[in-house]
Amino acid sequence: MKNVFLVGLLLSVSLVMGQSDKGDFTLAPQVGLNLSNYSSSENLSNKIRVAFNAGVIGEYYFSNRWSLRTGLVYDSKGTRIEEAGEEFIDKLNYISLPLHANWHFGSGRNWFLNFGPTLNFLSSAKADIPEGEIDIKDTTNSFDIGLGLGIGYKFNLDENTEFFLQYQGYNGFVNVTDDLPIDLKNATSAFNIGVIFKL
Repeated sequence: MKNVFLVGLLLSVSLVMGQSDKGDFTLAPQVGLNLSNYSSSENLSNKIRVAFNAGVIGEYYFSNRWSLRTGLVYDSKGTRIEEAGEEFIDKLNYISLPLHANWHFGSGRNWFLNFGPTLNFLSSAKADIPEGEIDIKDTTNSFDIGLGLGIGYKFNLDENTEFFLQYQGYNGFVNVTDDLPIDLKNATSAFNIGVIFKL
């Protein structure tokens, strides 16, 4: 019984110590698996492209419940199309800049929900076609903006370090290209892991 009480006390202290307060700043390197596609005004036969993301997210805390979240993320988007037994893949790579509010909730503030605009700057655009890889950067819009929405959970490792798991969604507002008569917009689901360092 004494051991159970001691473990409970240590767990409670670690939850309190792991919370960030007003004025705190954190940095979090992350990597993740992206499942990307295009949303469209037409019924497309495209499929999910599996790729990755990697970056660093910084947060400034206004209180132990609210923070501003931003950073730089190398973000892979695009889609995969199978047509007449052949495969075509759009491989769009962006440098993304999220500008999100982040709400921390739960008894230990270990859960977080972020939302807000994400700015995306095209770094490369290629297409895999049966004849080989071609560059499509000239026909792809160089800027994309959309709404990001994510939820995650932080595990306290020590007073200044946390490990996190996160789902992050994104829906773009800008057409990927102006060369087609239909709407094509980026849509991404990402599953991320990372480590948060309190500075």
